[in-house]
Amino acid sequence: MEFWSGIGGLAKSRALPRSLAHDYAQLVDHACMLEEMGFDAFSASEHHFTYDSFCPSPLVALAALALSTTRIKLVTGAMLLPLHEPLRVAEDAATLDRLSGGRLILGLGMGYRPLEFNGLGTNKRSRGARLVEMMQFLQRVLSEERCSFHGKYYHYDDIGIRPRPVQRPHPPLWLCGGITAQAADRAGRAGLPYWLANSAYERAEECIHVYHAAGREAGFAPHDLKVAVFKDFCLAPSLNEATAVRDAMMRSFYDEHVLGFGYLVDETGQHIYNPTRSHPLYQRFVGGLFVGTPAMAIAEIQRYQTLGITAMYVATAQKQLFATEVMPAVRGR
Repeated sequence: MEFWSGIGGLAKSRALPRSLAHDYAQLVDHACMLEEMGFDAFSASEHHFTYDSFCPSPLVALAALALSTTRIKLVTGAMLLPLHEPLRVAEDAATLDRLSGGRLILGLGMGYRPLEFNGLGTNKRSRGARLVEMMQFLQRVLSEERCSFHGKYYHYDDIGIRPRPVQRPHPPLWLCGGITAQAADRAGRAGLPYWLANSAYERAEECIHVYHAAGREAGFAPHDLKVAVFKDFCLAPSLNEATAVRDAMMRSFYDEHVLGFGYLVDETGQHIYNPTRSHPLYQRFVGGLFVGTPAMAIAEIQRYQTLGITAMYVATAQKQLFATEVMPAVRGR
């Protein structure tokens, strides 16, 4: 199992104000540090039009790292694909894969914030179907010298891109699909690798079961159905200290970004805006945050390994502690 991480959205926070210029200047240093720590991949994500200057261009951010690192993979986690034109994404992705020597991984989500769709002039209602269709197009245009593609939303005749990516047949594509049965089913029916959002183990287990069942029913082989998970770790030497880390994260980030922007989704696919902290979906999210010691984290990750996951994105401010006390134990070193 691979361990991925990153620097978040390069965003400021009202509760933890800091220099935006400093954060962007530290991007390369942070990626080099994670590479030295032994992480397998570094991720950059995407949001638009926010007060906190959240990174709007993950491929551009990762391009800054291509020549500054040597081993660590470069992941968009997630790039909000329906906000973009897919042919241009293919060209940019191939260029970055070439610059990095074949280290690009494309984590691709559908987005959920109305402001982003309105501001960039694209349809929010069709984003789920367009995400799958765009990923199917990317698989073809990145792997074939020339292709024609005719879907419901996108049409291309005899198109080819240059440069070609280094990786064959194409850089890995992951559908960042949330933690609803609807999202898991969408990824499985399309036979696309599925990257779950943060959740409790039991929720992840349910979604992975739905994903594999949908994939099998659609005729995909087991080796086509890969799973990665995003996991928040509030890590400390003692449980009390770890709980304090979680509470600080709730105040400084999650109470705003999870409650205020429609991140929470019910089972019908509807986004929930500005619920109370006692709302069941928010409490489910909070319950999905790992809070504990390194030894407890090792046991939790071993549970996830039984689900056959390929990679785990580790969201934590305690990266050094994770790298020195958790990763070696999980890897058997």
